[in-house]
Formats: sequence, structure tokens, C-alpha cells
Amino acid sequence: SHSLAVRNDGTVWSWGSNSYGQLGDGTSTQRLSPVQVPGLSGVVAVGAGAYHSLAVLGDGTVWTWGHNAYGQLGDGTSTQRLSPVQVPGLTGVTAVSAGEYHSLALRNDGTLWAWGSNSSGQLGDGTTTSRLTPVQVSALTDVVAFDAGSGFTLALRNDGTVWSWGYNASGQLGRGTSTNGAQPTPVQLANPPGSMAIAAGLSHALAVLGDGTLRAWGDNASDTIGDGLSSRRLTRGLVPQF
Repeated sequence: SHSLAVRNDGTVWSWGSNSYGQLGDGTSTQRLSPVQVPGLSGVVAVGAGAYHSLAVLGDGTVWTWGHNAYGQLGDGTSTQRLSPVQVPGLTGVTAVSAGEYHSLALRNDGTLWAWGSNSSGQLGDGTTTSRLTPVQVSALTDVVAFDAGSGFTLALRNDGTVWSWGYNASGQLGRGTSTNGAQPTPVQLANPPGSMAIAAGLSHALAVLGDGTLRAWGDNASDTIGDGLSSRRLTRGLVPQF
């Protein structure tokens, strides 16, 4: 229920709901128009979660603010923050993504790091233990893109393979099954390979292949898959309009 924007001068602006300080302006006051997040400059990327926010600076550091009951700010506490705080020990970051209650960061060495809620294994470290500070996603290297959904995570490696982990009740992991149990370790999705981009929704996912076709899988109750059907899809299916 909030939005973030980075201007070309490196400042961050936010608006919308602010009940947990997710706008980062030092208050919990809802804003109907953009306000600047004070104390941040040189920002190159941002990520908005359910009630928390992330920012990457040009020096590769990560700053976070907002809701923190699950450690999704990564500062070693579960204390709500109304203003940005730095994630300690995390450097060389090029991109971030915020899920509902977990966070992800990609380092310039191709490793992926995660923190926050881990009840469904969405941190990908082989456990269901929530983390107050970043942990490396297990056995996953050469990552070029990633995205956090609600309780699940996707990653794209530079060889075009897509990997998934976390919650899978709607088949959003694309593994051909659905289960309420945690899936705490990254697993490669089956063919077709050659993905160029990925995105994670609330409980569905998308991938663009090198041939320009669009694939989708997971929950389809609101026609989110775009295949003209209403049933969920457990594997990557072609979106016919693209």
C-alpha cells in the first residue's frame, strides 16, 4: 500500500500508507503525495515490500526502513524503523527486492542474500528459521535477476535457468506440484530454459524467454496467468497473446 521512486539525482521519494514507517520520512503519517526520504543520497535502486522498504546506494550498501517484526530490515533487530538504517556487513550490492515479509539482495559476485521471515523457506538457506541479518541463498551462483513474491522467491541465472523456493500452495514455484509445506532450497524449473527476465506476483510468477514468448504459472483465480482459463498452473505455460 505504498510506493517508492528514485530520481535521477539519487534521492528517494515515497507516498501512500505509512502505518509502520514504510515511507521513511521519520513519521507514521500517511502521505497522499510524494515526500522525500531524508538522509539518503546516491540511491540507485529501491524495493517496496508489504510494509517495509529497501534502497541500494551507489557504494553498494543497503538501507531499510518500516515494519520489522520478522527481521525483514536486516539490521539484527525486530524493531520498527521510521527512518533508514543500514544493513550491516552487506556490501557490493547491485539490486534488491522486497517480498511480503522477507528481503533479498544481489551482490556483484552473483551471489544472492536473504533475510526476514522464513516460515516457508523463502530465504532459500535450507531452513525455515527466520533471519535478522542476511544469509546466503544456498548453492546458487551467477544470479543475474531475482524477485520476491509473498512467501516465495525466484532467481534467474546467467545460463537462462530459473530457480524457485518457498511457499507453493498455488504451484507458484513451477515445479509441477503444489504443497503447503516449506520448500527451503532452490530447485531449477523444468524446460523450457532460455529465460531472459522473471517476475513474482502475490502467488503467481512470470518469465520471458529468449524467443520473446511469455510464460506464467501459479495462482489463476483472478486470471493472473492470462491463458483464458481459471485453473492454477503448476508448470510454465505459454501466455497465448504474447
